[in-house]
Amino acid sequence: MTGAETIAECLKAQGVEFVFGIRGLHITAVADAAKRRGVRFIEVRHEQSAAFMADAYARVTGKVGVVIAGTGAGTAATMVGLQEAYCSSSPVLLIASQIEQAHLHKGWGDLHEVKNQHGLISNVTEACYDVATPSDIPHSLQAIFSRMAHGRPRPYGLEVPVDVLNAELAAPFSYQPVTHTPTLPDAQRLAEAVERIARAVRPVIYAGGGAIASGAGQAIKRLTELLNAPVLTSIKGKGVLSEAHDLSLGNLGTEGPVRALIEKADLAIVVGTRFSNRSTGKWSLRLPPHWVRVDIDELQFAKTHPGIQGSHIVELVGDARITLEYILGRLEKQSSRPQGFEGLEVIRAKKQTMESVRATYPAEVKLLEDIRHVIKRDAIVTNDSTMATYWARRYFEVYEPGTFLWAMGSGTIGFGLPAAIGAKLAKPDRQVLALCGDGGFLFSCQELATAVKHRAAIVVLLFNDNAFGMVDYGQRKDGHLFGDEALANPDFIALARSFGAEAERVDSLDQISEVVEKALARNRLTVIEVPVALRPAPDLS
Repeated sequence: MTGAETIAECLKAQGVEFVFGIRGLHITAVADAAKRRGVRFIEVRHEQSAAFMADAYARVTGKVGVVIAGTGAGTAATMVGLQEAYCSSSPVLLIASQIEQAHLHKGWGDLHEVKNQHGLISNVTEACYDVATPSDIPHSLQAIFSRMAHGRPRPYGLEVPVDVLNAELAAPFSYQPVTHTPTLPDAQRLAEAVERIARAVRPVIYAGGGAIASGAGQAIKRLTELLNAPVLTSIKGKGVLSEAHDLSLGNLGTEGPVRALIEKADLAIVVGTRFSNRSTGKWSLRLPPHWVRVDIDELQFAKTHPGIQGSHIVELVGDARITLEYILGRLEKQSSRPQGFEGLEVIRAKKQTMESVRATYPAEVKLLEDIRHVIKRDAIVTNDSTMATYWARRYFEVYEPGTFLWAMGSGTIGFGLPAAIGAKLAKPDRQVLALCGDGGFLFSCQELATAVKHRAAIVVLLFNDNAFGMVDYGQRKDGHLFGDEALANPDFIALARSFGAEAERVDSLDQISEVVEKALARNRLTVIEVPVALRPAPDLS
């Protein structure tokens, strides 16, 4: 068994379903070995897209997304995607080839040689493991999968020299698959947290992507109903509690009526979030000073922006789901519990927020409502960084966890289309809709070929304002536009059809619901161009 076959055997034993990438010369043997073992290889048209697809796959399944890339340029092309996975805490594994060990650091100009590929990978992952023999591979992969399962989910790298890929395994193959064993926080801290919550009068819950990653949705629903505590979320946390729930406030924490409601709270239960700039309105979110905070990553407690950080905090290091379930079990035995908020006042705050926004921006709010109306509750929406998604991150209702994907960690563009493909491959029975701008779409439009090849029946809403709209908006505010910023775009309809996709153009936002509904019913890859410039969302102005 060769090193390449050893990698494939480990991936199969670990239950890996897909590998995304391109068969670069050095890494071809891994792709071939994986395919021979029933692991589906998705060959993309750019390695950056492979990383985005693996990221989306990880977000909607909770499993590890796997990418392979050849030495040098192939590996370097994954960097933006891995950076996004790192910022958004997605478990993505990059398996990268390397030149022969005897040639490393010699500078001989070997095929695909780069100065410091290990450092390149390390800069955008939690760690990069190097192997010197095929026998090192099972141990290294087991360590990587274990760290992903028991710590903060983040990308990792495995760098394998081409001579190791081709060498024979010296000992019999042995690999013990890693299983997730969630951990509870310190018992004394747990007791203190239960006491703190039981003493509260009006608690509020703030949940982030970590709550979704741990599968804590049902626990949060039970906790919010037990305590009558409204739930706020980060962008990545959208859907951890259905935003149709009477106590859900989604990502509306910095809106006037919601802010006034939160001022009445005396305790925040904070679950799995880092309080990023975008999720908190440039750190303008205001929670009560007393917190019970749950996070798998102890280091995150000290990294919170000082404008957000509470002053009296019970810190719980552990898995969000089992920690909340433990707290629930103790609270349910308490003779007295927090009074909480009246459901009607939470509903009123959300209603007032949406009515205010709708009065000023009727077309943009109607667009989101029309899209929501025609897709199923469990449909997956992937987002590029475009004006439509800046509206959606706050005002689009999400009903289930893992159904709203955005590259909000790194803020890159080009994520929407490949993420939609990765999500559709992971969940073929789900509707998948990508919201893209013309600028971001051209970063990854070649992946329409990947979608066609693998029959990924996604719908792409392509908002075309012939601009890098967000960039232009920022410059326009500062009075720095030069007049040459308009993009020279192709005929997007002809472009999409040339790949074999269905494509059509709408004349107004009023047509979108009908056209999207027909596209979803058609169950084919469809690109819908929307030549409309949306106004910036109010939190951007």
